[in-house]
Amino acid sequence: MNFTKQYIIQSIIAAANNLRLSSEKIETVAIIKERLNSSKELTEEIKNFKKITELSKLGIKLSELQNFIESGKIDFLKVSDKFKEHSYALVKEINYVLDILTPQAIRELFKKLDDATINVDLTKREASEVKLNSTAQIETEVPKRSKADELKEALIFEELNKEDGFSFENFEQKVLRPIKELDTFLNRVAKYDYTENEVNINIKRMIDNGAFSQKVGFEILSNMHKIFAAGLEMINNKKIAPSPNVIEALRACLIVIVAVVRGKEVDITNYLNRAESFGKTLTQTKKVI
Repeated sequence: MNFTKQYIIQSIIAAANNLRLSSEKIETVAIIKERLNSSKELTEEIKNFKKITELSKLGIKLSELQNFIESGKIDFLKVSDKFKEHSYALVKEINYVLDILTPQAIRELFKKLDDATINVDLTKREASEVKLNSTAQIETEVPKRSKADELKEALIFEELNKEDGFSFENFEQKVLRPIKELDTFLNRVAKYDYTENEVNINIKRMIDNGAFSQKVGFEILSNMHKIFAAGLEMINNKKIAPSPNVIEALRACLIVIVAVVRGKEVDITNYLNRAESFGKTLTQTKKVI
């Protein structure tokens, strides 16, 4: 078994499992998985990903994973934590790929890539044969789409634009914009230096961004927003005190949000565990109350 290949494939699957997937998106993930699994030269395949505009960012992330595995410096006592970190770091890129590529579209991209590889081999033949074959290959360079596919894609993107003007840039800006202010606000909360109106505004902001994250398919981000909002609400309702542990747990939610959205190559396992543990504590406290 090729350990590097299996690590990368399972990281992709774990990342995809954090998203809300339709049957079509599940099929796209399966195509990517099969492509990597059947590749004879993984390094070359990942390089090919980086050459394709729609897959370039994913290819860069996969290359980083490959370098990590093949560096020979793996601490197997911590490999589970690193795997969780790596899979979370792939969520953004996987989500992007699944949003812009249908199963048919990604198959056509791979076919175009394979045809280009065949063209390179044809250059070794006689000039007349090269001319004949290269002419034939020109027709396959541009993936053919049916009119129905074009209309469907236009409709999908039109609906997204009408609905909320969605783009990944807008998503990042909306989710990240309040983080710095909230981090500062937590210092005031710890000193009981806040108004109820301020808390309610920030709770609504986090609930809205959490709902937006869930709608896009980022379950991790959605969960972090929900935990933060729930924590603030319980502090405001005097159900829990803004102790140092509570404040740090809330701050951990913010750290995870930034790390996932920005795709930071840092170990966020401890922050994630702290935030999720805090979320479970809040749920248990609500049940008791």
